[in-house]
Amino acid sequence: MDRHKGRRVLVTGAANGIGWACTQFFAAEGAELFLIDLPGKGLADRAASLGSGVRFAEASVTDEKAIGDAVAEMTEAFGGVDAVVNSAGVVVVEPALEHGIDVFRQVIDTNLVGTWIVCQAAARQMARQGGGAIVNISSVYGFQGAPSRTAYCASKGGVIALTNSLAVEWGPLGIRVNSVAPTGTRTPMVQDLIDRGIYKLEAVGRKTPLGRLAEPEEVAAACGFLAGNEAGMINGHHLHVDGGWLANGFPT
Repeated sequence: MDRHKGRRVLVTGAANGIGWACTQFFAAEGAELFLIDLPGKGLADRAASLGSGVRFAEASVTDEKAIGDAVAEMTEAFGGVDAVVNSAGVVVVEPALEHGIDVFRQVIDTNLVGTWIVCQAAARQMARQGGGAIVNISSVYGFQGAPSRTAYCASKGGVIALTNSLAVEWGPLGIRVNSVAPTGTRTPMVQDLIDRGIYKLEAVGRKTPLGRLAEPEEVAAACGFLAGNEAGMINGHHLHVDGGWLANGFPT
């Protein structure tokens, strides 16, 4: 398919998990891609596997100057920014009574502040060119609490509120801002939690009517829809890719 052919798309957290699935989705649809992830994540190899036209920057989304430079480089290379997927994120599983402030701040800084930094940098360019689409990765845990995930839940709840606010403020500029809220997704991060016995698949089966984890490609397809022209009247929406998780008030 070529719904995104020629569209200029920025993906953060692009080297792994949902970010890599989004990258592959947009590449298959003919987008011009600019990728961001931390050093040491294999981003250069990922970009090279997609062809010589893919640009990338190894940087933290919490580094305002680096993100500004990346958006400027993307604009110079491609002429603008049509869509952004904010997928960079971290999770720390630790009881709230033991949660150190440094760890709490790290999660908030990456998941919430980093999302804001990328949104603002990209939107400044989008405003100059007359519009664009931003898709933030939130979570079912932004709508519900979970034991030992205090910082993560707070950060994703913040992403939801941030998405709402920016959708209202930037809508008149032609910039749509939405989020995708996945359930547990079969990514390296979640697999690590499964391997450590923290994330239990039997609990997922009880809570999720469809009885399984989401696949990264399913989340990427939702991001692709919200980033595309078919979603032209969708703004300030949170698309639950959760197999019915949030609808299920009575897990068996």
